[in-house]
Amino acid sequence: MPGTAVRSTPGGKPLLEDTSPEARIHAELALKAYQRVMEEGASVEGAREWQGIRVVPDFDGYGVTITDEIVTLRVLFHNRIAIDTPNRRSLARMRKKLESIVHRTS
Repeated sequence: MPGTAVRSTPGGKPLLEDTSPEARIHAELALKAYQRVMEEGASVEGAREWQGIRVVPDFDGYGVTITDEIVTLRVLFHNRIAIDTPNRRSLARMRKKLESIVHRTS
């Protein structure tokens, strides 16, 4: 299913499925933020970085990685999302950062 998220803790234990807006990041938001960082960001060690978010395209072109050094998310083939986060609060902060980047006017 497009936009399906797999959430897990660093130890690999899945978080409880949470459908609240704070606990979800949709592929559309992630990809819009990715594009904005690619356009506006500075090149840093093979990645692009802007507003505290670092993005890297996968070598095969089928996925992208987006991180703020606490939460890492990968948009995979067919817009599936894999998220590595220590907790829901960090995930909610990441979502707010992505929204800020997408809606930023300058």
